[in-house]
Amino acid sequence: MTRRSPLRRTGLLLALTAALGVAPVQAQWGAPQIIDEQATMEDRLGDSADLSGSFVDEDAREVVLADLVSGERPVVLNIGYFSCPGMCGLVLNALLKNVDESGQTPGRDFDLITVSFDHREGPKLAHDKKSTYVETLGDPEWASDWHLLTTPSSDTVRALTDSVGWRFRFDADGHNHDHPPMIVVLSPTGVTTRYLDARYLDGTTFRRALVEAGDGTVGTFVERFLATCLTFDPTTGAYSLAAMTVMQVGGLLTLMALSIMILLLWRRERQRQAAETATEPSVA
Repeated sequence: MTRRSPLRRTGLLLALTAALGVAPVQAQWGAPQIIDEQATMEDRLGDSADLSGSFVDEDAREVVLADLVSGERPVVLNIGYFSCPGMCGLVLNALLKNVDESGQTPGRDFDLITVSFDHREGPKLAHDKKSTYVETLGDPEWASDWHLLTTPSSDTVRALTDSVGWRFRFDADGHNHDHPPMIVVLSPTGVTTRYLDARYLDGTTFRRALVEAGDGTVGTFVERFLATCLTFDPTTGAYSLAAMTVMQVGGLLTLMALSIMILLLWRRERQRQAAETATEPSVA
């Protein structure tokens, strides 16, 4: 299969955004939206996601969510609804763009699952949505490892979204839905480890979130080491060195420097004593 360049794909995603009738990213993200308190994130970090629900994938096959989770890779959970006229498309565009920029591949480095929280949507809509994206992306090799799910059970949807703290609200007219622009990252065992705001997401942050969630199963040694030294700042949506980490690293470096200095002084003293012993006259 032909793999298109990141620049080419980014352009195609923007073209897709326009084709779907979604406002440009900058315009859509520019002004903060008023979100109902019932449609904001609830902190469920460290809690296990409810993966027991039965869904239908884009090929109309019944699946249990847990069966789509490898147990060996972190999970990226993208929640929205397929007929969304605005935010959901932007969130998905941002996610796929950063999947490409991060160098991580669904099915190899993480599990990628998109779930519709609108129980009135069905597999045909999921199939059409995926087909449009896959065609635009140039039929990537990982397309078969990307699952788009629906379910006719509103209780099943609520069980999943509540378990990860992703809250939504149906408008009175039933046509528009209020929800946060957040992507949920789970550990290989299904524990919620990070929330990523699609408005501020970049490839580096996305990759670090996967390394963090992977708990040693994703990333190079250096990346795994950095994951233990970096703290996620939800206000900026990025990872940075925490003050305590800086102090700990500084203390460790100071201890190492003192140890090396003591070792050098000890060796120098041993060498001096050996030289003095060698120059002492022997007793007849």
